[in-house]
Amino acid sequence: MQIFITTTRFFNFFIKKIFTFFCVLFFLSPTISVSQQLPLHNQYIYNPLIINPAFAGVSAVSSVQLTTRSQWIGFSEGINTLSFSGNYALSENQGVGGALFQDNTGAISITGFELDYSFKLPLFLDYNISFGLGLIPYQYLFNANNTDGNFADPALDVSEKKISFDANFGIFLYSDFLYGGLSVLNLIESSTIPSLDGEVPNQLVRHYYGLLGYNYFNETSKMGLEQTVLMRHTAYSKTQFDFNAKVNFNDIFWVLCGYRTNKEILVGFGIKYGKFGFIYNIDINQGQIGEYYNSSHEFGLIFYLNNKMNVFDWGNDLNLEYK
Repeated sequence: MQIFITTTRFFNFFIKKIFTFFCVLFFLSPTISVSQQLPLHNQYIYNPLIINPAFAGVSAVSSVQLTTRSQWIGFSEGINTLSFSGNYALSENQGVGGALFQDNTGAISITGFELDYSFKLPLFLDYNISFGLGLIPYQYLFNANNTDGNFADPALDVSEKKISFDANFGIFLYSDFLYGGLSVLNLIESSTIPSLDGEVPNQLVRHYYGLLGYNYFNETSKMGLEQTVLMRHTAYSKTQFDFNAKVNFNDIFWVLCGYRTNKEILVGFGIKYGKFGFIYNIDINQGQIGEYYNSSHEFGLIFYLNNKMNVFDWGNDLNLEYK
């Protein structure tokens, strides 16, 4: 028994050191520019399924969520994203999820549906691991009528529409305190519309995500603290980090603050009432690009299908083989 306790303490100490390393790496990172095809969500803070299909069924709380995000308000037509996602635990070791989404970026619109499945098993000590796969049929639309320029460009004169298919893959390791995940989105890098020269295809690119965090909730004081570090990377953009801290009050109300390494300050809050939860996040850019557009806003509405423990944060009711 003494050996088991000592091993557990050592492993928790090891994970904390890894978390500290990510935090240091975050603070040492320079200002980073990002060019990503996927919508930039903040809802991964309360809904990791949006970036990792392995999260499906990790929480015993099943829910559906409606999220709308308006990014770069005042900058041209901006970026608008609407998504409706769901997460359901089939059993302690299986889960399903999905999302219906539309992402509008000026003349480009992507509408799709993602279907996720995950399988979980105990790993060692009190840690579980989940493997997830998401399948995504989608429609890619380029509307030439929404382009406006001072010079002629044949590549922008013709509207194009194509139906294609891609996939996401993820791994999620978690206990009742620490968690971390790795995921690859746009795994297949499917083609979208033909290129003008017919040689180099227009296609989606792989997005790599790494999420590391811990969630602590004190049953006596009814207060909790959650801190996360998120890494994003593509082959065509430098690595970007988010650092977030969220405080939970009585599993009814939480507030969040954070920083993104493109000089964005992140602020948010959430309120739970009965079977519903309301989420709001705002991104405030302090860099040079912030002089040309207003803040980005994200709203989320959650409906809990089953929530026997009446929790707000998913980390307070996990599907664990060992507790």
